[in-house]
Amino acid sequence: MDDKQLTQLRKATLATKEKEKEKPKIYFPTGSTLLDIVVGGGEKIGFGMGYPAGTVCRDHGPSGTAKSYKATELIASSYARYKDKFRWRYCDPEYGNTIDTETLYGFNMFPPPEKNEREVVTVEDFEYDVHKWLDSLQPDECGIYVLDSLDSITDQATLERKDKRHKAFDRGKEFDDGTYALNFQKFLSQEFFRGLESKLEKKNAMLYIISQVRDNVGAGMYAPKDRVSGGRAIGFHETVRILSKVRQKEGSDDRPTGITLKVTAEKVRHPRPFRSCYVSIVFTYGIDNVADCIDFLYDLRSSDTGKLLKRAEAGLDWDGIEMSRDELIQYIGSNRLQKELDRRVIDKWEALEDAVAVSRPPKFADEEE
Repeated sequence: MDDKQLTQLRKATLATKEKEKEKPKIYFPTGSTLLDIVVGGGEKIGFGMGYPAGTVCRDHGPSGTAKSYKATELIASSYARYKDKFRWRYCDPEYGNTIDTETLYGFNMFPPPEKNEREVVTVEDFEYDVHKWLDSLQPDECGIYVLDSLDSITDQATLERKDKRHKAFDRGKEFDDGTYALNFQKFLSQEFFRGLESKLEKKNAMLYIISQVRDNVGAGMYAPKDRVSGGRAIGFHETVRILSKVRQKEGSDDRPTGITLKVTAEKVRHPRPFRSCYVSIVFTYGIDNVADCIDFLYDLRSSDTGKLLKRAEAGLDWDGIEMSRDELIQYIGSNRLQKELDRRVIDKWEALEDAVAVSRPPKFADEEE
């Protein structure tokens, strides 16, 4: 390549980058206004509401923290916003998601496999499936690929080792080929993520990974008590990582109707990290965003336990009308006031942020001589 060709290539690259800057940034809504602020940062500081496209995001937590519910709500909310320009792939190797999405959201989120579709069993299958799906996206489309979950897939070397072990046992022989190799983490680190983020950005897509938190068996006194699979590669490449923990079971003790989670953003790439919020999930409804917004707006949940306080029973003022929490939930829905509720919630959130903001002169401002 001569100097003239190199100059043309550089000009074309700069022109492409400038054009990319002009494109509006796509954010995928979570179905929860509060969680949108936590993971996105908020529009008032120049970011957005929800998960940004072009990124790898992960939800991890113990079993029973409604990670699959949050993933399906994410897809349903994004579909409602972007309509026929939105596409998704819900990869469920463990076949564990039994949520009736047609009843909850009005469409089947888990269509039957296409003809000749490759089953995702190994991390190598996963890599192939992600890129195949990304390649199918059209220039005017956006989308989300969900893996539920990372813990349910293995690697090709482990499958081959398992097959050799079974054949040895069939012959009545012992099997010992040394220690387990870390092929899974090695593949993620050295192959899977290379070039993936730039491709996600180009395709206006997001990779959403669900991981289980497990006991770190054999951990020393000062080692972490919990662990997640995948090694350090995911932690390095992910843009957002949230940790979910159950705080309350809603309904009666013998017939719970839902759960309330505390969701914390352990990693983000906006200037408000480590924020958290409560997210309520009703098993027959999904995320109860109106209830969560009301709870935040009127400080109705204990900041420590997430338990509803007694003042939720009456005395909530909405434009001069006093109602109980349940009455206000119905009032908001009946009068289509969700956008106004969102506005008030965002205003309160920003006021809380302003109250803790550090205000100082610019560090390297020119000093007067």
